[in-house]
Amino acid sequence: MPPFTTPPPQSTIYVLSYPAPGVLLVTINRARNMNAIPYQGHWDLHALWAWFDDEHTLQIGIVTGAGDKAFCAGQDLLEIERNSKNPTTNASPLKGHPPSGFAGLSQRKGKKPVIAAVNGFAFGGGFEICLNW
Repeated sequence: MPPFTTPPPQSTIYVLSYPAPGVLLVTINRARNMNAIPYQGHWDLHALWAWFDDEHTLQIGIVTGAGDKAFCAGQDLLEIERNSKNPTTNASPLKGHPPSGFAGLSQRKGKKPVIAAVNGFAFGGGFEICLNW
């Protein structure tokens, strides 16, 4: 890992790698769930992209999905279903998306480019990631 000003935020939702100098590769690591993102994951990615924008050693970001079936199936609908059936055991205290939108990207105001390396289906919010501009 390159020397950073501050360490990158960690999450169970993604895996970080650095395939070339100045390049951050973010892999949504939920292949078993077609890389659907739970609410906490949006906030984790929001923090990651904010860190990325502040980190002077990185110039470009790439986001992809783990596995070979889906880039991102959008919002984790199973999480929503579980929460609606038993709201007292809410899996996420942060209901909703961060100000930067789906996956921290769809309404991001960042200053560095992020490329979607689409490697399978992109449904709902997953397609929003593809349209990030």
